[in-house]
Amino acid sequence: MTAATRTSLAFTKYSGAGNDFIIVDSRQEPGFTVGSAVARALCRRGTAVGADGLVFITSEELGDDLHGRMQLWNADGSAAEFSGNAARCAVRFLSDEGLAPEQVRLQTDIGIVDGTVAGRNVRVTVPGSGKVWPQRRLRVEGRELVGTYVIVGVPFFVVLHEDPDDLPVRYLGRAIRNHEDLQPAGANVGFVRVDEEQALYFRVYERGVEAETLSSGTGSIAAALAAAAADRVASPVACAAAGGTLMVRFRPLPVPAAVEPADDLAPTEPTGDDEPPSESGATSLTASDVPAEGIELPRIAEGLPLEYTDIEVEGDTRRVMAGTADAEALRIR
Repeated sequence: MTAATRTSLAFTKYSGAGNDFIIVDSRQEPGFTVGSAVARALCRRGTAVGADGLVFITSEELGDDLHGRMQLWNADGSAAEFSGNAARCAVRFLSDEGLAPEQVRLQTDIGIVDGTVAGRNVRVTVPGSGKVWPQRRLRVEGRELVGTYVIVGVPFFVVLHEDPDDLPVRYLGRAIRNHEDLQPAGANVGFVRVDEEQALYFRVYERGVEAETLSSGTGSIAAALAAAAADRVASPVACAAAGGTLMVRFRPLPVPAAVEPADDLAPTEPTGDDEPPSESGATSLTASDVPAEGIELPRIAEGLPLEYTDIEVEGDTRRVMAGTADAEALRIR
């Protein structure tokens, strides 16, 4: 059964530090088919429920120790590999609905997430490791920009800047997100100010939403790992954004002999070179030689990455509302 044949759809909306998601429970909506068009319809702000993404919770084909499976679509209808805040919201939903205890195990497209619920605070582990390529160069609007390419379930390009609030995040974010050197997947874009050894502030432009969002779970992780690769922060890191503060924990793995951490990610003056210069001592490995959770790496991710494991993100997660979307909200346009 699709949205076109329905007159209503029950949903619950959650916010993870300002990142909002519509959650549909498959137990309450048997036979409901979710997907790209439905996500676009429901996530429209102003004329529908409105959200950064749509989460569908199912209990099909789960192991005995798992409490649910999360499927995720962005607001523009594109499928999303992972979202830290969506995972935190899904964990809180499962706990609130009595489907799981305070310790929740959730299947996602990139692996199993372990979640812990303590009041409004929800902590999740991120499957796999975070891979970081420091000092990647992009030519954006005639200027060479130096940043860090990060994959933590989803790809990010992170730039350290002394004051992200001075930047046109929507304009720059769109330009970087669609840059040819970050294709085929494109990238989310983070602008980060390091305040202390264990505190930073960031703004984020997200793929799929195609706009700045109030927060990002994976964005906070990418910000922390990029700053750690520059030797600017150490775990745990309080990552503040407009929607709230998320705490990120991680553990660095031994640094490959051919990789040296970056010490400066600030924008630089144009060099006139067409290709990004190679890292000192970097290997000749190409993107295809370094697997990264199923994401096809762009040419900017050449050489061995730095790697971080035992990644966790936690913070405020709350139920915003529960209701029913009517046929007009479900209408696919």
